[in-house]
Amino acid sequence: MTAPKSSRHMRFIAGPLNKQLLQNLLGEVIEPCTRVRAAVAYANRDNMQLFEACARHLKPLEFYGRYDHTVPVDPAVLKWFLDKASPNYHCKLVPDILHSKVIWWVDAGAYIGSANLSDRAWISNIEAGVFLPHDELAETGMERELLHFFEEVDDRSVPLREEIYLEQRQLADRRLQLSKQDYELEQQFDKERLLDKNRGLVFVETKRSTDKRFRKFEQEWNDTLQLMRSIAARVSAPGVKPGWIEDSVPPGVQADQFLHAYYYKQVKDGNRYPYEEFFARNSRNPELALREALEWWHAAEFDHSFEERTIYEWSPRLRELLARERILNLTEEEFVDAISRVHAIRAHAIKQENEHLGLPDKPQAGDDKVLKFGEWLWKQRSREGKTMLDLLNYVVWGSGHVAERIWNAIRSDDWAIPHIGLSSLGEIVGWARPDEYPPRNMRTSKGLRALGYNVKIGM
Repeated sequence: MTAPKSSRHMRFIAGPLNKQLLQNLLGEVIEPCTRVRAAVAYANRDNMQLFEACARHLKPLEFYGRYDHTVPVDPAVLKWFLDKASPNYHCKLVPDILHSKVIWWVDAGAYIGSANLSDRAWISNIEAGVFLPHDELAETGMERELLHFFEEVDDRSVPLREEIYLEQRQLADRRLQLSKQDYELEQQFDKERLLDKNRGLVFVETKRSTDKRFRKFEQEWNDTLQLMRSIAARVSAPGVKPGWIEDSVPPGVQADQFLHAYYYKQVKDGNRYPYEEFFARNSRNPELALREALEWWHAAEFDHSFEERTIYEWSPRLRELLARERILNLTEEEFVDAISRVHAIRAHAIKQENEHLGLPDKPQAGDDKVLKFGEWLWKQRSREGKTMLDLLNYVVWGSGHVAERIWNAIRSDDWAIPHIGLSSLGEIVGWARPDEYPPRNMRTSKGLRALGYNVKIGM
């Protein structure tokens, strides 16, 4: 679903002063976003709109609030997360130093401003902020900045637990009685507090924290890679492989299409993709869930024309174009042909606004948008001047481990190019080298999670 026209451009959000209200913005972007990450210091029980919208639209939510003696996050908010008890909703608290007001509707845009999560901030206060749509975040490098920001916040956070909720609820009750003795309460709190006091950010150990996050990413990537290889071996085995798939098809390609079909034909429910609900059920026994899915795949009692096209037309063509001896010499036409066969890039291109692609402001065919996006992408460069062919060659055929190359391709000024992320690159490596790396994109990860495997969705 494409975001409404009003969310296409950067906007100044000043509430009643310019009639740009956060609740209206929330209504525009909650549906097209894929998840929500919010670092907002203060949250009140009188404004649960963000949380309830995520629950209503089944959007995963990560909320970071402040923790100190003033009870910055209302106990009712904390209880909301505890009562949900869902892997979709995470609440973490940052002791003493969090003062940000950032709401990132991932793949739709971000609000950065002064408004906390309260009715006064959203309705009556004089607040000021900006909304940056996804395209601007990606093209200006702000998306990477937001990713880094939330990683740093997460490093300094503590997951909510029952004891913290009870402590904050007791504090809230006492504050009602001791409002005139605030200083003494703070002193007492500092002696008894459950979380150590933060003294502030003197500096950020960027290299050290970045190395730590890379190791975490590398571990997750390698673990999931091995899981994909195991599934590839099983799905391509005699007695499991459907009869319409030839023996010559690489196991990695078969695994990709198995997970694709499972996600869209088993998990999908109308316009919903309740993979977290499947995870909650299947995580108790992923092996059983996988066996049942493989039996369904073997029977193949569904229209598998899409899978056949991918296996017998798109996959061989991508392997040909992305071959080591050819990849750096692709023409623009060949490059566009290649990326138009990458599912993650196609899905991203179709979501782009017509204006961004130089198309008329009227409904456009998906293939037309993919073509225009490919032509636009061909002209893009990293901050250090690398082309798309340089980037693809580095990720697919560069030296070192593939996880490290993908990490650099997304994070470093040398390689990062707007609108090319983990999902696209993981899939591209897989199509180029399916015998070594089964294709992996966001849809693959969601399929694995639906089967009960605790894989990470996105970075």
